[in-house]
Amino acid sequence: MTSRTLLTPGPSVADAEGMNAPLSPGRRPRGAYQNAALTAIAVLLALGLAERAGSGLPGVAPAEARQYQPIEVGLTNALEQRKQMISELRSMNSRLERIESRLAGRIEVRVIDMPPVKLPAELRTRPEPAPAPPPAPGK
Repeated sequence: MTSRTLLTPGPSVADAEGMNAPLSPGRRPRGAYQNAALTAIAVLLALGLAERAGSGLPGVAPAEARQYQPIEVGLTNALEQRKQMISELRSMNSRLERIESRLAGRIEVRVIDMPPVKLPAELRTRPEPAPAPPPAPGK
């Protein structure tokens, strides 16, 4: 069984008569809170705009504007920069060739300090498997 509720105009429904009705004591209208919040936001935006206008550079605070110094680049000539890159590549290529020549030959490894080998418990207690039977002759 369901119950039906009819909505009737009352203090919770906005109508022409309810708009001018007096508020209960200690209760502020919703519009007053929104107005106060919007006013506070507008004041903060105005302060931010005033701070930016005083810096001279858009989006930069005045202290940051005083500290700005251009960064100097080491090589400004593109030709010289390319020549230096080519010489570095040749140097790296010769070093790589020396490493490849060492790896192509025989490598001798000596173990100086070997830690003791520790097997897991399951490998220590497991018996060794029996050898496989030899294959049948003729097959």
